[in-house]
Order: sequence, then structure tokens, then C-alpha cells
Amino acid sequence: MQIYLIKYLKYIGCIDNNSTKLVSIIVFFMPIFFLTVKSWVTTSIFLLFLICGWSILRNPSLYFSKRGPNFWILLLCLVIPFFAEFFAQVGRGEIVGSNLDGPARMLLAAGIFVYFCRFECTRVIHCLSYGSALGVFGVFLSLLIFPDYYWGSRAATYFVDPITLPCYTVGLLGLFLFFVPKEVPSKWTIYIKSLLVLLTVYIVIASASRSAYVAFICLMTFHVIFCFRHSFKTQIFGLLGLIIALMLVYFFSDSVYQRVNESVSGVMAFFFEGENSEYLVQKTSSGQRLVLGLIDLYLIKNNLFFGFADRAALPPYEELRVFIPSLTEEVYWIKVSAGSHAEFLAQLVRQGVFFGSFTLMSLFFYPLYLFLWRYRYLTFSKGSLLALPLGILIPILVSSMTIQVFNLKMTISFYGVCVALFFAYLYRQADMNGNKC
Repeated sequence: MQIYLIKYLKYIGCIDNNSTKLVSIIVFFMPIFFLTVKSWVTTSIFLLFLICGWSILRNPSLYFSKRGPNFWILLLCLVIPFFAEFFAQVGRGEIVGSNLDGPARMLLAAGIFVYFCRFECTRVIHCLSYGSALGVFGVFLSLLIFPDYYWGSRAATYFVDPITLPCYTVGLLGLFLFFVPKEVPSKWTIYIKSLLVLLTVYIVIASASRSAYVAFICLMTFHVIFCFRHSFKTQIFGLLGLIIALMLVYFFSDSVYQRVNESVSGVMAFFFEGENSEYLVQKTSSGQRLVLGLIDLYLIKNNLFFGFADRAALPPYEELRVFIPSLTEEVYWIKVSAGSHAEFLAQLVRQGVFFGSFTLMSLFFYPLYLFLWRYRYLTFSKGSLLALPLGILIPILVSSMTIQVFNLKMTISFYGVCVALFFAYLYRQADMNGNKC
């Protein structure tokens, strides 16, 4: 085995620029089997890092010399999640390796970013987009062929739950929805995108995930605004059409109708009925999530600097009940067994306000700032590949407000690879346009 590994390392070390061909193949297949084959993405990111890291080690000056400050800012953005978790653990006086495993995937993504800042990655991003389209189709086929993996009546694959599955399927859709393939006639591109939207709607409804409902609506709303950005009147008509389509789904799908109404009743009871809302809060998952959020806020308030460790014992039920009157024993034990139910709050709970805010900034807000504001002239130019990152940033950001989007190692691995590739592409595009990045 060691002999084969050495031969492989020598091989990828000799092909230099041609290693991007191998990377393209890995990136193409990564989204295809992302949600249907266990450990596929984890294996992919390690292979990508091995290829890119070996090239960097052979000639480090090529990759790190004569770099502007913004290169280091982008690199820092990718490594912050790991070091924020590490320093938070140091501050608490404990090091838990398993909790560093997920954030460490962003270190691997940083190596991919450094590599592609020196080499053209347009073809690699094309492969990511095409693979994402096939990934949506693959999830659809998996649900049809393997219904035994459903969680009761909710669609799932054998290792991805009904909450994570649709949210990342929407992310895969976004990676192709904003893509303009030059090799395919525009008419066929519209047909393919329409088919993928319908397949995603099927997957989202079959999974009955309300987080995915919201993520899909936000993605489609932004897509309509983006596609018709040159005409305000067309944007209005496009949004009206989207609203009509969503209303039809709401009224004609029993699952959507029931889940939305249940969610609304839970939220209304939580905000407007006070302590009398205990019954509805206890019986609706949306109400339970809001109470779980209050528990997170209590933990954040009492562990501002270094956070609250996953393995630490929660305060007693009676203590929390004093500060959270709507808390029930059922919700308390959900918190004990499942932890936080929102990525935003989970990061702040685990890492404290300071380090957690840096993590959220690096994962979501700074990338959005780059693509939506600082380099918007590149993002909104015709046929730009820099519109693609918004296709995954928007649904994952929206989902992170109600679920943990990085609770599986494969999810942060996939997200990290996407962000690294888009950062590298942005770096090169901004440089070619005379605006140093």
C-alpha cells in the first residue's frame, strides 16, 4: 500500500498543471454522489488537498511569494473556522479532537484555494456546476429506487436525514441555476434548468423540510431578480409568477399545506400567547425550535467569551424554566440529546460571541460581501461564473438560521471546496480586471 501511495504522490507531483485535469474529474463527480454515497465528499476533499498540497510543498515560493494583502485575507477567511474552534477550546481548558474535525476541513479547502490562485480554475468550476446538475438528478433517482431509506413518510437517503438532504439539494440546484453553459444551446439550458427546478421541488416536498421550503423560495426569488436585473418591470412580473406558483403548491400539496400551517400556529402561539402557548409550543416543532433558541441565547449569555462545550452538562431544568417560562421537559431533553437546532446559534454557543462571530463572518457574511457588493460588477456581468457562489451561499445561509447545516463532516467539506474554488476564481478575475484582490 505504501508503495502505491508513493507512486501516486510522484505521479501528481510530476504532472504540475495537468493535475488540474485530475482535480476537474474529482470535482465533477463530487456533487454527483454528494448526497447519495457515504464518505464520497470526504474522500474527494482529501484527494483534492493531496494533489494541491503536494504541488504547493514542491514549490512553495510559487504559491506564496509576491501576494497582496487581499490574498492573505481570503486565506484567513478559510482558516478562521478551525482556529476559532481551537482557541475557544483552549479558553475552556480542553481540547476535543472530534470537535475540530469539521472545522479542519476548511484548512483543506484553504490548500485548494492557494493552489488555484496560481492556475486557471474556470474548467473546474464548470465541472462543479455540471456535476451539481447531475447531483440533483441523482438524489431524485435515489428517492425513487430506494424508498426504504425514508424516515417514515419523509424522503431521505441511507445516510442523509430529511432536513439536510433537501437543503443541500437546493444548494446543488443553485450551483447550476446561475450557470450559463456556452456548450449548450440557450433553449436547452432553459429546459434543463426547468426540469431541475421541478425535481428539486419534488425532493423538497417529499422531505417535508420547512427549512428547505424557505431556502428554495429565497433562492428562486434571488434568481428571478438576478435574471431580470436589467428591467424592473420584468422583475415584478417574474416575482408575481413565482408567488402564484408557490401559492399553487401550497394549496394543492397536502404536505406543504399542513407543515406550513403547523409552523405558523407554533410561531404565533410563541409570540402572542405567552405562557399559555405551552401546549402549542410542545406540540409543534417550530415552537420547540424557538424555545431551543432561547436556551441557546441563555447559554451564550452565560458563556460569552469561550462558549459552552458540546459535552458539558446543561443547567438544571428548573433553573432554565425560571428564565424560559415556555420551556417544557420534552424540549429540555431534545436539547440534551440533539443540541442546537440552528447553525448560527450553534457556533455562538460552542465558540462564544467573539470567536463564533468570526466563524459566521468567514463562512457566510464576508463571502456574501465580496460577491454581492465589493465585486458586484464582476458578479453581475453577463455570463459571469461569480454568480454561482450565490447559488449555494443563499440557501445554506438561510437554512443555517433554522438547522445545523454543518453537523455532518461531508457538508462542511463540500461547502469548503465550493468557497475555496470561488475565492480563487474571484482572486484571478479581479486581478485580470485591474482590481487587486
